[in-house]
Amino acid sequence: MNRNPRLILLILGLTLATAGRGQAQSIPTKQDMMAQQGQASSQLLAQADKADDSSSDEVVDLLDEFTVTSSRRQVRLKDTPSSVYIVDRAELERKGANNVGEAIRGVAGVQSNLFGAGADVHGNFFIRGQPNIGIGILVDGRLITNLNQEHFDLADLPVYNVDRVEILTGSGSTLYGSNAIGGVVNVITHQPTGPLEGNVKAEFGSFGYSNYIASYGGKVDRLGYNFAYRQFDTNNDYEYEIQRPTGTFRGIRPNGYSNLRDYQVNLSYDLSDRSHLRLNSYIRNVNKGIAPFSILDPTRPLVDPKNGDQQFEVTRLTDKGYGVALTYDQELGSGKDSQLQFLLALDNNRVTEASATNPADLGTFTDISAFNLQIRHNWQLDPTNNITYGFDYIREFGSSGDSNPGGTFSFDAAAGRPGLFALYTWQPTDRLVLTAGVRETIPDPITARGLTRALAGSLDPSIGVRWQITPTLALRTNYQSVYRAPNFNDLFGRTTHIGNPFLEPQRGTSFDLGLDWQTGNTSLLRLTYFLTKTTNLVDYLLVRNSCAANGIAVDSPQCTEAYDNDPRTNAQRFRVGYPDVHTSGIEAAFNWQVTPEWNVFANATLVDARIIQAPDAGVVNGQLASIDALNGSGGLGEGLFKVDVNERNALIQTQYPLVPYATARLGVSYQQPSGFGVSLFANLSGQRSVDVNHVGPFDTLQAARLAPGSLLPGYTTLDLSTRIPLTPSVTFNGYIDNLLGTFYERSYGNAAPGFNFRGGLSYSF
Repeated sequence: MNRNPRLILLILGLTLATAGRGQAQSIPTKQDMMAQQGQASSQLLAQADKADDSSSDEVVDLLDEFTVTSSRRQVRLKDTPSSVYIVDRAELERKGANNVGEAIRGVAGVQSNLFGAGADVHGNFFIRGQPNIGIGILVDGRLITNLNQEHFDLADLPVYNVDRVEILTGSGSTLYGSNAIGGVVNVITHQPTGPLEGNVKAEFGSFGYSNYIASYGGKVDRLGYNFAYRQFDTNNDYEYEIQRPTGTFRGIRPNGYSNLRDYQVNLSYDLSDRSHLRLNSYIRNVNKGIAPFSILDPTRPLVDPKNGDQQFEVTRLTDKGYGVALTYDQELGSGKDSQLQFLLALDNNRVTEASATNPADLGTFTDISAFNLQIRHNWQLDPTNNITYGFDYIREFGSSGDSNPGGTFSFDAAAGRPGLFALYTWQPTDRLVLTAGVRETIPDPITARGLTRALAGSLDPSIGVRWQITPTLALRTNYQSVYRAPNFNDLFGRTTHIGNPFLEPQRGTSFDLGLDWQTGNTSLLRLTYFLTKTTNLVDYLLVRNSCAANGIAVDSPQCTEAYDNDPRTNAQRFRVGYPDVHTSGIEAAFNWQVTPEWNVFANATLVDARIIQAPDAGVVNGQLASIDALNGSGGLGEGLFKVDVNERNALIQTQYPLVPYATARLGVSYQQPSGFGVSLFANLSGQRSVDVNHVGPFDTLQAARLAPGSLLPGYTTLDLSTRIPLTPSVTFNGYIDNLLGTFYERSYGNAAPGFNFRGGLSYSF
């Protein structure tokens, strides 16, 4: 692996840090807080009013920002060993983020292709090289990652009614359970606390883009309410250009439309000064066209009119979901040192995927409901000792199968994960914080038609230390034992992927060592080394039955040759456990508030995510045969599928699919107190391995196909955003993505657009 990009980015970060150190600067006031930019800017500006003047020698604490994600209680960033980055409302607007996928773009430790025109379910994101299947996506503290994971698209999770997004890089499994072993993205929605106010917004842009938003709410006496609505439509019919060893491919993205309707209602009621009740709810409907591999071979028709063969899957996807959560907060005793919280939530999501070229096809479906119960108590024993402990329980239940008449594959099943957790924090001095935690996970037995399995539970400890060596330099470290029980979709999902009810839990260890260095009164560098070792990491493996489809015995010598010459290969993506995966790297975040108006930042993530051992072909074939037996006679014929051993072996010692070796985002922002602002972002992404097991053409006749282990080229783009107040209540927002019109491949087989734009007006009242 070429490590030069890592060295370059590290030198860049240290150079910027040195440039910021010791500079005489004007310290911004609270009125200048809109000038913040980058992931650490909220911390910088929130502390700026503590300094007397630009020549003061007093050290301003740049990590005096509160977070709730690192410890499930309100704590300052400087009082936690964890790495947490905060994207607040001002930063969301500056980024032009419409959804969570765009909100987390460029955060240190996060590598993502879930942004901009053309982003869909086949995008992906990673935290410290860990795939999204192990990242905890929270909405107001409740986990929703487990809802149709294979089709969980962060582009469908809007942020128009969000106050902030907190990103915990590194495992959060002690507090949030098995679906948060790689990190946590906590979406904190807007809660009504002030006077009644409303906002409407309309945007239009390239490729049929339109976005309408309306919200209204506030607090009257003890009752608070907030109503919000979003309507989003886009064609995504953009031109693309992609280079391959066989030549240049040009075309227009096929079947890329997306239509979203989202409704949110948040209510709150103060039962007393010490007890509060909240209700958060949403309804979301999404219709979209998807093509796992959307680079067209111009020498072949998309769909052959003679025999109906097509270059790749072109499907229509319907995603309908709803959720409601009731939260009760109670302060115990007479002080502020004991808080009790109860949460009850129910979320449902149904995904239907069918052919876009055959209207008669009813497709396959996965319908999942998740019941969530949480009981948490935070107790400040004394000024130096705190304990947060509780119980949470997630039970997933639902069905999956073939919607067409005569469909044979269907599971009605349930899987649950009760857990007990505790996190103890000892802060003997202002300069030292120590944490010790533990989680006991006790999975429910897996139940499905003809199958009952008991998964082993796990007791997983964690420790953390933060040491403020000097007023400007702190060291922090964390170690966690991690455990992830397979969720419903891993076990029983059934759309274009086959869930595997015989999966074993994922286990591993997570370690990081970092520093927070205040290089000046308004500049901060955060640098972290991380290492994760994982066994049985759950992902896809491609299995085939082309030989059987052509009447050739699966075990015959002609089988592989028959596949190689048959473009109608019947391939399936199958959930498996990768026995050994090692991930290590460095994340860096630097922010410098040069003046009250000017801000610069640079974030970088360098990752070596290596597949040490690939799934055993014999084990996978045995699991496929067992699934076929569960279906009874006929089934889908999983027993006829087999692993392509050559492709399996090609994965060994390669970079984990789609994880870039290096990514970076650099930017400069100018913001006036009047509200006028402009920001310029530079985005860099290095090479990454193709993902032939999840997306891509499965026949060798597709000229744009790449072999397993191949690397997609890196790319660099520029984005520009501007905010222009027209009146005290009307503002123009404009965004230009890919300012230089760079053509690149966002993920394997999914080309990104060149130059594109959007703009619109917002009105507050």
